Amino acid sequence: MTDLELAYRFLATPDPSNPISSLFNPPSSPPSKNHRKILGICKPWFSTSHPSVLSACNAAIDHYTSLGYETVSISLPYLHEGQLAHALTILTEISTDRTSTSALSSLTPANQILLSVGTKTPANDFLLAQKMRALLMSHLAYLWEQYPGMLIVTPTTPNAGWPISGGEGDLKYGISDADMSLR
Repeated sequence: MTDLELAYRFLATPDPSNPISSLFNPPSSPPSKNHRKILGICKPWFSTSHPSVLSACNAAIDHYTSLGYETVSISLPYLHEGQLAHALTILTEISTDRTSTSALSSLTPANQILLSVGTKTPANDFLLAQKMRALLMSHLAYLWEQYPGMLIVTPTTPNAGWPISGGEGDLKYGISDADMSLR
């Protein structure tokens, strides 16, 4: 854990010579040795996961509780809508980066189509996604007031991977199913 904390502090320290990075505060001082170690668990987020993903997450939680972490149940409002807003934002931001146009040709055809669709995001949808994200950030700020230092644990993805059912074609060209990523 010390190595992870040290790595975080190193990576999170703003670069004073960078005009954007220098605007951010450095990480706060480390917590005392006797601070509460809290894991926030949002059960509805876990409920959409494949059993193998759920098993891995539960094993990680069990491991950390054996190290003295306590778990608290938290709620995240508009969970699915927030995930969609986040995905829309990331896709739109990546799609509008004109410096990556040459990199587009190195992507799989499915991802090329996905990024092309991202360039068609209506401004109103993008703004609504930002409102949703701001609402969720306000809720997260409330949760961290209630549980200072809490780590929120979620599955990174609901799936362990997609089945390769198309044989060599899938291996050569890849597979993409956005509905599987955003359950």
